[in-house]
Amino acid sequence: MAVEYKSDVSVKDLHYSDFSSERVVQGDMELKFENDMFITDLTIDYLYSSRYKDRRYLSLNEFYFTKEYEDYSLSIGKTIKYWGELEGFNIADVYNQKNYLLDPFGKSQKIGSLGLNILRYFDDDTLEFGVKFYEEDLEYSSSAPYYPLSLDYDSELKLSKERYTPTIYMIYGFNTDESLDSESKIILFHGYDNKRYFTPKNLTTLFQYAYRVNKFIFLSHVVFKEMIFKCESSYTDVISDKSLSDYAQVSLGLEKSFYNFKNIDTTLYLEYYRYIYMQENKIESVDISEIYSDDMFVALKMNFNDVGSSEVKSGVLYDFSNKEKVFKVEAKSRVLDSFILSADFMRIFSAPKTILTQFGDSTRTVVSLTYSF
Repeated sequence: MAVEYKSDVSVKDLHYSDFSSERVVQGDMELKFENDMFITDLTIDYLYSSRYKDRRYLSLNEFYFTKEYEDYSLSIGKTIKYWGELEGFNIADVYNQKNYLLDPFGKSQKIGSLGLNILRYFDDDTLEFGVKFYEEDLEYSSSAPYYPLSLDYDSELKLSKERYTPTIYMIYGFNTDESLDSESKIILFHGYDNKRYFTPKNLTTLFQYAYRVNKFIFLSHVVFKEMIFKCESSYTDVISDKSLSDYAQVSLGLEKSFYNFKNIDTTLYLEYYRYIYMQENKIESVDISEIYSDDMFVALKMNFNDVGSSEVKSGVLYDFSNKEKVFKVEAKSRVLDSFILSADFMRIFSAPKTILTQFGDSTRTVVSLTYSF
């Protein structure tokens, strides 16, 4: 039996303009066991905040078994999937819920979901069938910064059907011929949407409500010289809640690279997101991701090609509807062999009464040291 082990632990100092500062210890442990019959993957995540008790947990976030065959694979268990093409936000990424306790602004922070999938290979194309068995409760820290609600929150999820009602999907992935370097996916999705809306439990408390949908998703990227053109689009047919409108989403992106300019590789990202309701007089703005309703994202990444793999990312998200802006800068570099020193600065210039920034303008600064072993 082969065993692989990997772990990261970070100590972070977080400072806020409108909230009390905190220090957190964050990490994960990944184990992989492989024998002649199957592969087992396990990931444990943990977080401990010095100030906000809601931001303290230990979680078995992934635990699944995979059986590999000659032209297909079978996997069952608790997994995290990444569906999407764009850098800023992915409308196609609907399988998992976000981990808002860890970072409400981090799109890669997710909660594992229990399911099964079969992946079949056809030369350069793939066909995947999957089912998700269970809908997870979603935790918010009411005492920590950027709590999105004005009332208390009950984390017990309410659903349009049973919690164990399966969500099923099919993904067809295909490539074009050599004349055009592109990869595309078509996703058919039936079951609970990753979007949920808040509804009153009583005069002082809200809870989340999950509804079921039929969803068609298309995502693609095309490489042309040193540019990558990207697209994510979806149409959602709400099948279990008449108070919600059907909706469409589309996002377009351009990625342009400039290599070895004064020994620095630079990548420019330009993206636009649009959210469209199909019917009037329905509930709107049900989910935090609907901030990306009429938004532009511009970002720049610089890789310095040094021994520390140093890089700097900066970006601006601008909401044309609410005149809201989010500005962020991230920098990191490896120090010694196993340590990464990083820092990020985020400034929010907000319009009043938005689900993301009900506190108005604010600033967050994070300094982190990560040890990998």
